[in-house]
Amino acid sequence: MTPEVPPYRRGGGFGSLGVRFQEVLEPDAVSLGPETVGAWVSLALVALAFVGAVAWLVWRHRRRRHRRAAERELRQLAAAWQADPQRLQVLEAVPGVLKRCALGSFERATVAPLAGEPWIAFLSATGGAPFAAAAGRALLTVTTRGAAAVAAADAESLFAAARTWVRSHHAQL
Repeated sequence: MTPEVPPYRRGGGFGSLGVRFQEVLEPDAVSLGPETVGAWVSLALVALAFVGAVAWLVWRHRRRRHRRAAERELRQLAAAWQADPQRLQVLEAVPGVLKRCALGSFERATVAPLAGEPWIAFLSATGGAPFAAAAGRALLTVTTRGAAAVAAADAESLFAAARTWVRSHHAQL
């Protein structure tokens, strides 16, 4: 009598299952391209939105270049003031920087005639009230009596308020 070999030893691999395995066929490759009209329309809308967003960012960057120039000029004036507080022409340049920045952001007919208290009220209304108390007083003093009449502490607050206004005013154009 011959010994009977168990089925799991006959076919190799996983026992008797190894004899019944068939070659696995890979499915056809799936296309990653859009197949429907709706998918193409959606892709076109997404591309159009992306182009529109980039164009808006470029337009906004170009539109705000006067702010960057004013902020750079204010930084230079503040550094010159820190180096020598006796240089009065440095302090007298601040109102001009603010006016040029305002002319770049608002209509000329609105900004150009403003001076004195109405000018300070305009700056406070459009920039979140940075020209309250010392800064407004210093700006008014510089424009009416000159830089020699401004206290050093008021000059510091004027520079800080001017930088804040240039960064955060709400432009109308």
